[in-house]
Amino acid sequence: MQEKFRDPAGFEATLTDACWAHITARHPVMEPFRESVAEAIRQPDGIHLGKRDPARRIYRKRYAHVPDVGDSLDLLVFVDGVDGYVATAYFRALSLRGLGDLIWPSE
Repeated sequence: MQEKFRDPAGFEATLTDACWAHITARHPVMEPFRESVAEAIRQPDGIHLGKRDPARRIYRKRYAHVPDVGDSLDLLVFVDGVDGYVATAYFRALSLRGLGDLIWPSE
């Protein structure tokens, strides 16, 4: 299965079953959160360029509580800025240090 999601800036991201299998193999806690990944792309709190790889887009969505994971977490979704495929996704405590320039919303 292949799903496509358009972000608020008009960029289209693609999540395939193969991408999802890769994500959940590395981050098993993500298994029940496929729809949250789609939501983070469609309705992010912010879109950043990758700090280490500016060709990547990083979608950040804040969650006050994530069942069985924790409180006050950001879902980060990394998407290749060239082909649009979702590379990885995971939850982490709020920290903007690893994120590059904010490209959406524009200031």
